[in-house]
Amino acid sequence: METADSLIELARIVKAIGLKGELKVLPFTRAPQDLDCYSTFFIAGNERDPVEYRVESIRANPRFAVIKFAEFERIEEVEPFIGCELLVRRAQLRKIEESEYFIRDLIGIRVHTQKGEDLGTLTDVIELPSHDIYQVGSGESELLIPAVSDYILDIDVKRGRMIVRLPEGLRDLA
Repeated sequence: METADSLIELARIVKAIGLKGELKVLPFTRAPQDLDCYSTFFIAGNERDPVEYRVESIRANPRFAVIKFAEFERIEEVEPFIGCELLVRRAQLRKIEESEYFIRDLIGIRVHTQKGEDLGTLTDVIELPSHDIYQVGSGESELLIPAVSDYILDIDVKRGRMIVRLPEGLRDLA
């Protein structure tokens, strides 16, 4: 059986489409067509352990994808998966650039200023069209830091830390 650490969430199932067991999914990636390269997905959630299913077909558009699994032929068979997540083995993921990160790997790392001040833990990544925003909390305050090279100086996922230069006046907004 696969463990949570060996699987990566790629999409959420939002509804059944048609009567033949197709599912509409919202990818966690910026490009739904990235899902095309997988021949299997695990489905987990709604108190279900991850189970692997074979992809029969995938149709992607700029906002979502429609997936048909070989194991299901009717809408009634797939409706229980609404709200579940699609996952793949970490080893199956496409190779990413050195400057790219999976959100799952960023959540929980410690964030420090270039002067060594501990700002707290990265708690969320807010995805926006122009650039992502890193949400950093320390219990008493929260900062929203633009995820751009002007402010993000270093990310070391293995060591669990990020070094940032805060924009002028950002603390005044917290």
